[in-house]
Amino acid sequence: MGEGYIPAYQISSSPWLTSSQISLGQIQVLTFPQVTRFINVQNVALTGSDKIALAFTSLGFTTGNFFTLTQSSSFREEIRTDRLFISCSAGTNVNFQVAVGLTGIPARQFLTITGSNGFQGVG
Repeated sequence: MGEGYIPAYQISSSPWLTSSQISLGQIQVLTFPQVTRFINVQNVALTGSDKIALAFTSLGFTTGNFFTLTQSSSFREEIRTDRLFISCSAGTNVNFQVAVGLTGIPARQFLTITGSNGFQGVG
């Protein structure tokens, strides 16, 4: 059963949750034990100037392959990955919450997503 095993994405996923805080310029890497079925990230910052950025590779932040969440905004998509990179792009000590649905596919069976592996727009 590898990352392309379709039935693993058709059944309900197992929950993985975290709530954390990130400082300006810091990058946190969330590494998941299994491949994700969906990802939901919410910026729960206290002020409107607090922003977080999300990417799927560490290079995504330097190559412009990321997106930003402002205060009280969220991102939810059906995405399969084994990690997520979060950065504080504005403000200090920005709070965020992440809810992920995990498949039964072990992360070690997931392919490596990089630009050098032929994936465009990730880093």
